[in-house]
Amino acid sequence: MNQGFYLTLMMGGFSASPVPEAVIDGLTSIQVTTTMGAQGGFQLKFTWGKNSALEQLHAGGFFDPRQRVIIAVTVNGATEVLMDGIITKQDLAPSSSAGKSTFTVTGIDLTALMDFIDLTGIPYPAMPIFAIVELILAKYIPLGVMPVAIPPIIALIQNPIARFMKQDGTDYAYVNALAQKTGAVFYLDPGPTPGKSLAYWGPDLTKMFGGVQPAISINFDATSTLDSLSFSYDGTIASNYLVTIIEQNTQLPIPIPLPSISLIKAPQAATAPTPLKYTQLRPIANQDPMGAALAGLAALFETSDVVTASGQLDVIRYGQVFKARQLCAVRGGGNYYDGLYYVKSVTHDIKRGEYRQSFTLARGGIQSSVSTVSV
Repeated sequence: MNQGFYLTLMMGGFSASPVPEAVIDGLTSIQVTTTMGAQGGFQLKFTWGKNSALEQLHAGGFFDPRQRVIIAVTVNGATEVLMDGIITKQDLAPSSSAGKSTFTVTGIDLTALMDFIDLTGIPYPAMPIFAIVELILAKYIPLGVMPVAIPPIIALIQNPIARFMKQDGTDYAYVNALAQKTGAVFYLDPGPTPGKSLAYWGPDLTKMFGGVQPAISINFDATSTLDSLSFSYDGTIASNYLVTIIEQNTQLPIPIPLPSISLIKAPQAATAPTPLKYTQLRPIANQDPMGAALAGLAALFETSDVVTASGQLDVIRYGQVFKARQLCAVRGGGNYYDGLYYVKSVTHDIKRGEYRQSFTLARGGIQSSVSTVSV
């Protein structure tokens, strides 16, 4: 039997601790957003009153930018950390009407701290890309961030005498650029306990080996868990890419074959779409074949998901937190759309006595690749 949910809110400087009672009393809503390929964000809304305890905390800098915020929920005995980030903005909207003044703080996950200082020019001689990423992320270990970097699917080997890599931009921008260049992903996953998080860089292993969350269902009478669900199939997204490099000595164009994306991204659909477009990537002078192949794979990842779904669910009815960057099973869309999907984004909307999530899903084709799903 579902017993509701419990909220844990922690704030502070370098480390965060449970907030004073006045903060909980004034809190009206929380929104947390997790999206693949983007920084996670959060927003806390409060009621505001003159000379209140909340105003006194505000005057003391409790809600100032760079203050750390940790948000966790416990549903049916299982605790999930939704956000570990910092405040980046605050907004106060006074009102002449009693009880109508509001105070809002907005923030980004801990990757915000990786995006403040431009470190362009730092050299990384004779180092593979994944080792560069681990070295960059290691400086955030004191914040509880555990870096994990896995080599790309295709090894990119460079002659350190001919050329060594230099950082371009902030840590966050450079690590993301390296991911896009090699078909990898980079994200910060809070938890498993408050104050800890995982900074992952590498192939999207969830799409290949990840477990499947309990099915989300609509139009299944009493077993339905969704408030709404809709599907979309955009055939113009499916595309094949042709990659060509210019050989340095002869200046002749050399086509580079791309491996099947299914080798590194397990299909959630039974039938792949027919590509409607064939795109020639711009030739890259002096680019080595492995680098060109990685560039092509990165482009394939960007355009492989032609089917999307969006909806909303009640967490208490579902029985657990619905997570982004994981697989899920869908029931109620018919043979064409049922089956496994990758959860691309989730937004948590929390109010007193109410916990709902909106989400977007994606996969690379139609019809289910599995015959049964867990519920």
